[in-house]
Amino acid sequence: MGDILRNQQAFLALIRWAEGTDREPDAYRVCYGYKHTIKSLAEHPALSGEWKGERLPDEMCRKAGLGSGCVSTAAGAYQLIKPTWRGVRDRLRLPDFGPENQDRAALYLVANCGALQDVHAGRIRDAVSKCSREWASLPGNFAGQPQRKQDDLIAAFQRAGGVLV
Repeated sequence: MGDILRNQQAFLALIRWAEGTDREPDAYRVCYGYKHTIKSLAEHPALSGEWKGERLPDEMCRKAGLGSGCVSTAAGAYQLIKPTWRGVRDRLRLPDFGPENQDRAALYLVANCGALQDVHAGRIRDAVSKCSREWASLPGNFAGQPQRKQDDLIAAFQRAGGVLV
């Protein structure tokens, strides 16, 4: 496997580690809050009606610019929220919420953040910085969730076989 593909896979592993989904038996079936495990990967669970989402603390809602009582629909290995998944799914014509399509969606989001070339080149600090608006666990995100430290993210990337510059 070349460095480009190895780095893409390692960066996806970094995101799963940062989001905490890698700790579960099947990262692709995790819902925010860990109270529901996705049964069917035919569609995002908040779109299929399988899961209604998890209510967030009011303080977290305010930090995200939302009103009290907001709900997170973050699901899957990359904690994709319902509107994000719907947009990427439609754009890429993804047939289901299966692991391969969750990976494709995450890579699309990384590219959309302008970070894919950084990932390929092993400039992971730059890639993480560019992706921080997309994933709440990355340093610099405004959502008010706990964020991982940059050095720990680099270590997760390297553990997954990624190659730095």
